[in-house]
Formats: sequence, C-alpha cells, structure tokens
Amino acid sequence: MRKVALCTALVVAVVFAFGTAFAAPPGKIVFKEIQKTKPPVAFDHKAHGEKAKECTACHHKDAAGKEQKCAKCHGAKADGKKVDLKESFHKQCKDCHKKEKAGPTKCEGCHKK
Repeated sequence: MRKVALCTALVVAVVFAFGTAFAAPPGKIVFKEIQKTKPPVAFDHKAHGEKAKECTACHHKDAAGKEQKCAKCHGAKADGKKVDLKESFHKQCKDCHKKEKAGPTKCEGCHKK
C-alpha cells in the first residue's frame, strides 16, 4: 500500500514539475500601466518566446519554470540598482532589437496609435 502511494505521489510530482517547466508562454499582452503619455504597447509574448528560445533571455533573474512578470521585480520607480519598469522594457527590448537587427527601436514602433 505504501509503495503504491509513494509511486503515485512521485508520478504526480514529476508530471507537475514538467507541466510548469514547459508551460507555454501567454499570447499577446498589452502593457497599459507603464506609459502615461504614449499609447499602450501590445506585446506578442508567445512569438518572442519562440524567437528567444530561452526564457532567461528576458526573465534574467528567474529559474526555468519559475518566470515571473517583470513588474514583480521592477517597480514604478528605480530602487537601488534596479531600474524602473519602463526603463527595463526600453533597455531590454530596444537592445535586443538592435542586436538582432530586427524589431522596432523607435517609439512609434511599439507605441502604436
């Protein structure tokens, strides 16, 4: 009886671990709360996830399968060495677009009317 319970618990744990580690990223996200003077940014998380291959390319401090929203660490204002949320997006996105020579690097490219 104990062996059956132990095996069942082990199988459930493995399935749960793989399910969260390989969870699909969300589709499109609209960032409204960051920018007050320009239109919100529509971000295709799924498409970017497929291009980046590794979640740590953007979620630079999170372990695989435990990625969090950027706002979990980056707030409305800079805190010590952490840049604010707006600056973190601008730096992360624009730097990657420049490096890859693909994607918008000007305001209107992301902040569409």
